[in-house]
Amino acid sequence: MNLNVLEILVFVSLIQGLLFAVVLLTQKTFRVKANKYLAYSTFLLSYIGVIELLVAKDFDEKYYFIDYFGDDIPWLFLFYIPMLIYFLKSTKNSYAKSKKLWILTVPFFFFWLLYTIIDIQLDFQLLEWDLITNYYRLVYETEFYTSILFNTTLITISFFIIKRSAISPDEKKWLKNIWAFNAGLLFIWVINTFIPDNLYPIAHSDITYPVWLGVSFYVYWLIFRGLLQLKLSQDKSEIHELRKPPELEPQDVSVTENSKPSFEPQNNYFQEFTALMTVQKLYRNPELSRDLIAEKLNVSPGYLSQLISASVHSNFSSLINDYRISDAKQMLLDSDFDKYSIVAIGLEAGFKSKSTFYTAFKKHTGYTPNQFKALKNES
Repeated sequence: MNLNVLEILVFVSLIQGLLFAVVLLTQKTFRVKANKYLAYSTFLLSYIGVIELLVAKDFDEKYYFIDYFGDDIPWLFLFYIPMLIYFLKSTKNSYAKSKKLWILTVPFFFFWLLYTIIDIQLDFQLLEWDLITNYYRLVYETEFYTSILFNTTLITISFFIIKRSAISPDEKKWLKNIWAFNAGLLFIWVINTFIPDNLYPIAHSDITYPVWLGVSFYVYWLIFRGLLQLKLSQDKSEIHELRKPPELEPQDVSVTENSKPSFEPQNNYFQEFTALMTVQKLYRNPELSRDLIAEKLNVSPGYLSQLISASVHSNFSSLINDYRISDAKQMLLDSDFDKYSIVAIGLEAGFKSKSTFYTAFKKHTGYTPNQFKALKNES
């Protein structure tokens, strides 16, 4: 196979994409449930690229299996479905566990069936249907344009799934970057389809190079940036499972008649607030707000602020950060958490991002989390 330098670069990146997908599926380090769908999508995208490159070099004329597994299976209907599921699971969307998601594969199997019938007649002459002879090209064109519409719809849905999610800013940024790469590849694909030849300074067929280069850059980015992000997600997931609080009965978070409050009776609400933090660990929710806590206590947000100020001479945000930092310090001092990244520990404690964690930790302790952990190791 004669490849120029650009095609070699693309081919190598696509092979690495296939290997990257295998690593995600087989290595325990990255075995978070959502990651396998990212692996499926990356594998399919890289596979389609490899097949398209082989077809461009006329290997489909020499080997029927390349022709069949390249042009005769409508892969374009399939590759973005696992990506959509990856977004659903990563954002903890309520539809992530829906059993109706299989409906998304209907267009793939429908056109695959049509292509199989066409192949049986045109390649093997086992059928003699005039309908196929007259309309098989229309089937190809319909499949192509429908796949564009199908993927555009899924990408649009993905955008709103990510935008409306309540995950941390760092996690949302990661998902937005993946979405942007896929949207960019779709945009190039649409340009290749609809822009007339005379608008390009080069031959229209050469526009496939930007598509391949885009896929290559996406694969390289996934490998070098993605492995770090996926390790962070794995760490956070394992820490969360390791520290999952037991199921609580309603009385665990209320003041009983036999309790002996250290505050005046009208400040019993503060005891309930403390229970929400120390028992239910609500501070670990990065989206926790004063309004949410006030609603749980059945008081006004203003009254909650006054209550906190009178009880501990602090404000809501500072007090919540105190709980989070105390939680993070416990994990940093515990050797059971040494194998996890410091950022994952901060996110599990309830901070939205690495920057907010480091800033609050330094303000509270006088040390960065790394320095604090180093001091523990020296002692």
